[in-house]
Amino acid sequence: MSLNNILIIGAGGNLGPCILSALDKDPHFSVSVLSRQSSTSVFPPHIKVHRITDDYPEDKLLEVFHGQDAVISTIATANTTQQLALIDAAVKAGVKHFVPSEFGTDTRNEKGLAIFSQRFQAKVDVVKYLKTREKDGLTWSAFVTGPFFDLAIQKGFMGYNFKEQKAVIFNDGKGRWSTTTLSSIGLAVKNALLIPEKTANRYLFINSFTVSQSQVLASLEQLTGSKWDVARVVAEELKAMGLAKISKGDLSGAILLTRYIVTTEGHGGDFALHEETANELLSLPKEDLDEALSAIVKRE
Repeated sequence: MSLNNILIIGAGGNLGPCILSALDKDPHFSVSVLSRQSSTSVFPPHIKVHRITDDYPEDKLLEVFHGQDAVISTIATANTTQQLALIDAAVKAGVKHFVPSEFGTDTRNEKGLAIFSQRFQAKVDVVKYLKTREKDGLTWSAFVTGPFFDLAIQKGFMGYNFKEQKAVIFNDGKGRWSTTTLSSIGLAVKNALLIPEKTANRYLFINSFTVSQSQVLASLEQLTGSKWDVARVVAEELKAMGLAKISKGDLSGAILLTRYIVTTEGHGGDFALHEETANELLSLPKEDLDEALSAIVKRE
């Protein structure tokens, strides 16, 4: 199976641009973008952009999907269930391969799923649905990456505040979590499409490194040359706070729950302990925590 014509849905978000860039640089691929009409995202001028209404009408999807070998979805988690219609359209249009917006922590982990079913269950259901469409000729690959390292650190998702040089550390800070840089995620997706016979119909676990909150803090203090203010909190208290916020419709609780799941043992954060990574299969570079953090510090 050869995958040459690639369509990315949601290429203007946090993850989409790095996947678009990786594919665009490889002459093996012809890449285009599907964008909602309401989107204000701007793409490189040489990239073909298909714009359709936000409700993704099937007739328009079929027009855009026709002739595409693979569709990559990076749509927002809140819109996860929209992918069911995308999958149906892909089958009807003869698309060979579909990459769902699974990127992140291991949504199949039972403990993590029990805590955050609002976010995880829909993603699990999408992959289950993809499995039912294998008989129709549609293959799939789902990527488990852990937190996007660049964003997790730079935007404070994992408790680090660059502006004030403060950090929030769960428990003793030793809980380890697998994480992947955006550039490596883009490279992984691109390389997986080059070898579909080895990457189809499976979860692909990738990581740039496995770290703890304390390791990241120590590296940041060394790179910035200053001692950061540290607040140490009990993880279970933050989980309770996150659950309370979610129950009231406050989505900021999602950050607390994600951080808890990622850093608390047994919830799937350190997936490299239990799953064989596809780093070597996908020819991913070996990365260094200090070097990755140094690049972030220089951008701040």
